[in-house]
Amino acid sequence: MDETATTTRHEREQLREGITMALYIGFSLLAVLLATPTDYVDDSRTRVATTVALTALGLVLAHQVAYRLSTRLLNRGVLDAESLAILRAQLLGGLPVVAVAAVPVLLFGGRTGVLVAELLLLAIVASVGYLTARSAGASSRSVLLNVVGVMVVVGAVLALKIAVGH
Repeated sequence: MDETATTTRHEREQLREGITMALYIGFSLLAVLLATPTDYVDDSRTRVATTVALTALGLVLAHQVAYRLSTRLLNRGVLDAESLAILRAQLLGGLPVVAVAAVPVLLFGGRTGVLVAELLLLAIVASVGYLTARSAGASSRSVLLNVVGVMVVVGAVLALKIAVGH
């Protein structure tokens, strides 16, 4: 394999790892926000935003530790340059999602801030889903219908959450 092909393969792997981390953190935070009791959401916006941010950072750091351990296990204790690049990509993929989830809670507070954060996390997932389907050659109409379907289902879950006060 020539150097250009190797570089491209490494870059694609790093990009995939960054996107995977963004989706993983997004899904995890969405689950946390959906499960957060309403009385807690109504607490101080700083307290709730800090909890969301620390939860997300904990997930990112836990993944970093797990990746380091598994890589060293397979590489006889060595964390090579390629592995460090993947760790960096994962960090760069996860950290913006931390901000996407925490900043609306800090700005708007309470239920509104949490709802905005949930919708932004959903938008990240929907965007990646859209781009994925488009890259596979699906028509714009098919992709859009698929994304709308997913958003309707998730919207129904959010509406149910709001209705039951959770």
